[in-house]
Amino acid sequence: MKNLFQTSAQIQKIATLVDGGVKLDCITQELSPQEATILFSLKGKQGWFLFQEAPIKKEDIEIPEIEGEFKKDKTPSQMMRNIIYRIWETTTSRKEAFPDYYKSYMFKLNEMLKEKLN
Repeated sequence: MKNLFQTSAQIQKIATLVDGGVKLDCITQELSPQEATILFSLKGKQGWFLFQEAPIKKEDIEIPEIEGEFKKDKTPSQMMRNIIYRIWETTTSRKEAFPDYYKSYMFKLNEMLKEKLN
């Protein structure tokens, strides 16, 4: 389980977002300098969230086979979303959440394509 960060934490607050996502507010116990460094290096990164009320062991993790997620057979729309994510990640300050940036970017693309119909 390379590049896996695990620490004890408590989910303090849960809020629903307009796009159907959920915002979690988590509090950790005191972190060592090494743990804090790892955690801060993850800020702004897209990843996967796993939560259990006890330390997570390798045998606790069941990795489902997800069609196209880790293979090279992504749909064209998945590939486009990934490209837009990289644009957001590399060219913005990331103050605007990615789902909002994505909607705005897609709206602009749709408008550009509609203009081609005229």
